[in-house]
Amino acid sequence: MRGARGLILPVVLFILLMVGLLGAMFAFRVYADVSGVRAVAYRLQTRLAAEAGVERVKLLLRDWRFDQSVWFHNPEELHRVIVWADGRLPEVSGTTEEYDEGGVVYRFSIVADDFSNDEEFIRLGITDEASKLDLNLATPEQLLILVREAAGDREDVIPEEIVDAIVDWRDEDSTPSGEVRDTEGEYYRTLEPPYLIKNAPYDSVEELLLVKGITGQIMYGEDQDRNGLLTPNEKDGDLTFPPDNQDDRLNLGLYPYLTVIAYENNVDNANRPRAYLLGDAEKLRAELELAFEGQTDVIEAIIAATRTAPPQNGNQPNGNQPNGNQPNGNAGNNGPNPKKPGKGPNNTGGQNQPNPDTENPIGEVDNNPYDDKPPPEKGTQAPPDEDEEDDNADMGGEQPNPPNGDGPNGEQPLENDQEGDQQEDDENSEGDEETDGDSNQPRPIRSPASLLFDRPPAEGEEPSPSVVTLEHLPVLMDRFTVVPPEERKIKGLINVNTAPRLVLECLDGLTPEQVDAILETRETLSASARATTAWLLTTNAIDLETYDKIAPKITARGQQFTIQSLGFADHIGMVTRLQVVVDMVGPVAHTLYYRDISQLGASFPILEEDLERIRAR
Repeated sequence: MRGARGLILPVVLFILLMVGLLGAMFAFRVYADVSGVRAVAYRLQTRLAAEAGVERVKLLLRDWRFDQSVWFHNPEELHRVIVWADGRLPEVSGTTEEYDEGGVVYRFSIVADDFSNDEEFIRLGITDEASKLDLNLATPEQLLILVREAAGDREDVIPEEIVDAIVDWRDEDSTPSGEVRDTEGEYYRTLEPPYLIKNAPYDSVEELLLVKGITGQIMYGEDQDRNGLLTPNEKDGDLTFPPDNQDDRLNLGLYPYLTVIAYENNVDNANRPRAYLLGDAEKLRAELELAFEGQTDVIEAIIAATRTAPPQNGNQPNGNQPNGNQPNGNAGNNGPNPKKPGKGPNNTGGQNQPNPDTENPIGEVDNNPYDDKPPPEKGTQAPPDEDEEDDNADMGGEQPNPPNGDGPNGEQPLENDQEGDQQEDDENSEGDEETDGDSNQPRPIRSPASLLFDRPPAEGEEPSPSVVTLEHLPVLMDRFTVVPPEERKIKGLINVNTAPRLVLECLDGLTPEQVDAILETRETLSASARATTAWLLTTNAIDLETYDKIAPKITARGQQFTIQSLGFADHIGMVTRLQVVVDMVGPVAHTLYYRDISQLGASFPILEEDLERIRAR
């Protein structure tokens, strides 16, 4: 009995110990569950704060889309804006008030890369997609500029081979480009796992990661967190990810310079359909009288110039030729310039008949009605080979293409819109130079800016300056166009108001000095001065010849915008980072792309003590 009594105390103590352990485990589990629920609540609240930032940007774009100063960099409206504050008056929402004492205050900041200083500063604003190069329309020469910059000093990367692979992925044939000859289906079938080459336009920029030679380092450079800042891990060599060359310069890769969703409606800044310069003379006269009231000489000069100018890209001014016949007598051809034969199998030669396979003088166009829906992210059909067409024209007619896309004499055919457009640009420029050299020959109307050139004299008369002057140019570039009204979407235009240096360098015809002048001049102009691309000429940033050459490829506004919104609170370290792309259809913002990229981190200067790192313009 006495031994049994001696066991009671240890047993009781053991039971109490187990009960204590079970209680501690239960308390720990409850605390973990509560912390998890609290974290989910924080995540939801920061996400809602980030979405509030997206809605704020949509509201700004509704009223101020054409005023770049409101959305490009605007700390007062887009940085540390209060969404909800516990214990505060509702009136503080939407403000940027700061509080010394503690409290729960949820905020948002809208952030973007500042290409003028990639090492230290960010912008507090959004990015228009027109400031980037269209991946589906870029020529190999333009892509090579970007790929060389992304490759940097890496000796294991051959930019020309990467460009060939990029082009072969989007073209429609199975004939490899370049000398390597493995950038079509054969290479992708040898991968593990294998997959098929697309041979169609890109649907997203990230699709480049499927292309031969495109690695994460080429795609995103050293900026793997995509914040546009040279953070410590991006300048320490191979010590930490990502690998870098320790040159104290941030390599951004290809990603920030490319897009697949930029396009512009064929309307003016007031959202009215533009007047077609090469259309019906009476309709044009009515529009000109509204734009230039009382300036009869200007109106008559514009009408006369557009009636006598050589047809460009199949767009013949109404009334010049009966029954749609062109001056050389060949229906559907582009007029007397042998460098520009008619294109496409259905070239019937009707007046003003749009040809979807023909390069448009102002970028690439889409003939589908908009129908108030976001645009499909698709490319256009590839044009026939330009060299082959020229050869056919020399032989007196068009010859059928050989099978498998092989060109004449074993030449490699052009395989997509972009290459065909580039060669046509080169050929057109050669033909135009010949025309421009003879003052007695009328110029083609590439854009409304072509009206500023002196008009050729009548027989026996001296040349006289054009009555259309620089003061008329802003209205002409806004209200008038050489794109037929049936072509409602214009793709591939570059916004000279916001494009970074590297994208501007992709514009064929601009010298480095002119790029510098554009970057310096645009910072000094008001929103009204930058409403059209006319400021390039009125400020003497570039000359008339250069402007006339690039005018069909540029714009002064954006319609699709990328928003990076950060939702956070000062009392917690959690940040939700959203990437949203919207398309402005008039005043209404349609969401084209929505993605939570919080996993990339949010190493942005968004706290109050980080204000000295905000880019001040």
